[in-house]
Amino acid sequence: MGRLEPQPPPARPQRRRTITTAGVVFTILLTAWLCYYTRYSELLFPVASTAMPQDALSQPHASLTKPTLLASLPPSALPKPHGGPESPRLIIIGDVHGQSAALDALLAKVGYSRAGGDVVIFTGDMVNKGPDSGGVVDRAVAMGAYSVRGNHEDRVLRAWDEMQAAGTGTDADSETETDEDEKTEAGDDDDAETGTESKKKHKNKNKHKHKNKHKHHKSKKGDRKTAKSLTSAQRSWLAARPVILRLGTVSPYYGDVVVVHGGLVPGVPLEKQDPQVVMNIRTIITPSSSSSSFSFPPESPESLSPSHLNLKPSEGREGHPWSKVWNALEKEKQKKRGKARHGDPAAGPPTTVVYGHDAKTGLSVRRYAFGIDTNCARGGALTALVFEPTSSSTSTSTSSSLAGGGGGDDGDNDDDVSHSADGPEIDEGRRDQDKEDKDGDVDRDGGEGEDEDDTELAAAKHGIKHRLVSISCRGR
Repeated sequence: MGRLEPQPPPARPQRRRTITTAGVVFTILLTAWLCYYTRYSELLFPVASTAMPQDALSQPHASLTKPTLLASLPPSALPKPHGGPESPRLIIIGDVHGQSAALDALLAKVGYSRAGGDVVIFTGDMVNKGPDSGGVVDRAVAMGAYSVRGNHEDRVLRAWDEMQAAGTGTDADSETETDEDEKTEAGDDDDAETGTESKKKHKNKNKHKHKNKHKHHKSKKGDRKTAKSLTSAQRSWLAARPVILRLGTVSPYYGDVVVVHGGLVPGVPLEKQDPQVVMNIRTIITPSSSSSSFSFPPESPESLSPSHLNLKPSEGREGHPWSKVWNALEKEKQKKRGKARHGDPAAGPPTTVVYGHDAKTGLSVRRYAFGIDTNCARGGALTALVFEPTSSSTSTSTSSSLAGGGGGDDGDNDDDVSHSADGPEIDEGRRDQDKEDKDGDVDRDGGEGEDEDDTELAAAKHGIKHRLVSISCRGR
C-alpha cells in the first residue's frame, strides 16, 4: 500500500485573523462616526424642542473677543397689531446682572407665557455682580430668548479668553496686585501726618489714582470669577449674542425698533457702528455740550450727520445723554418728513432704541428711546418694556379720541418724559436721577408736551402699545 500524503492544516487561523481585522476597522469607523455625530449633530439636525434663538446656530463659531455686530429678529417674533390681549407679546428686559430670583419674579408679574408665544429679549448685562449669572443664562436659553452683548458679557468673555491664552485659571495675579494697592494706600495714610498742604494734595491725588486702580483690579477679578462659574455652553451662548438686534417695524408709531446695551451714535448706519461704543456709550459730546440743552445749528435739518454736527461718543457723563441727542435728531427727521407734501422718502420711518447700561440715570422714557436699566444689581428694580397688541375695539375708540384733538401727529411732537414704572419700586434709581436733573441732562417727570395718556392713545391707534413693568430687587 502506498504512503498517505499529509493533509494541509485547515485555514481557520487565517480566517480568524481576517474577521478580527475587519472587526477592528469597523469599530474604528463606528467610533469616528459617533464622535463626528456628537459634535456636529446640532448643526446638521437641529432639535426643535430646544427652542434656541435662531442665531444660536452660530454658537460653535462665535468669537469671544470679536462679537457679531448686527442681527435681526425673525418677523414672526413681532406682535401682531390689533391682535387683542391673548396675542403674543414682545418683552424686553433691562440689566439683570445675575439676579435670577428677580428675573423669575418679573416674568411672573408680567405674565410671561412661552406657550402663548411671548418673546423675551434682554438688553445685555445678564451676568456679573449678582449671585447667579449661570442661572440667568440658563433661563434665557430655556425660554428661547434673544439678547444683545453688553459690556459685562464682553468683559467676562474676554477674561476667559485671556485665562485660556495664559493657560491658567487662577486669580493669583490679581490678588497680588490688590495686596500691593492696599500697601500703597496704607502709605498714603502716613503722609497725612505731616500736615503740609503739598503732601495733602499729593495724598488726595494718589488716593484717587489708587482707588481707581483698585476698583479696576477688583472688577477684573470679578470678571474672571464669573467666567469660571459659567459652563462652556453658557459662554458659547453669550458669545453668539450680537451687539445690535434689529427688531423691525413694530408699528408705524414706533417705526423700526432696535435693541442695544449702551446706545448708538446718531447718524451712523447700524452696519457701521463701533461695537465697543455701542456697548459702552452714555453721552455725546457736542460743540454746545456746555449748555444744558441740546440744539441744532440752523442748517442741521438739511444734513443730520455726526460729522456735520461734530458728535463724539463718550463712556463718561460729560456732554449730553446720547438718547437726548438721538431723540432730537429723530424728531427733526420726522418733522421734515411731515412737512413734505407726500412725505420725504429720504427721511424714512423713525427708529426707536431700547437700551440698558445707564443704571445711574435709571428709567428714561423718550419718544424714540427707552432706557430700562433701573439698577437691579444694587437693590433697585428690574424693569421690562412690553410691546403688546391692542384689540380692534380699543383702536377704534382711540382713533375717535385722537380725531378730537387729543393726540396730535401720532404723538411725534411728544417732549421727553421720564417716569417711574409701577410707582415707588424704582425710587433708588430716581434719587440718582434727581442729582443730575439740575444740569438739565435728565428728563423730568411730566415733560412739556403730550401727557402719558395721549402718548398711549397715539400708539394704540396703530394696534400696538407699550407698558412698563418693574419689580423690586431689594432682598431677593
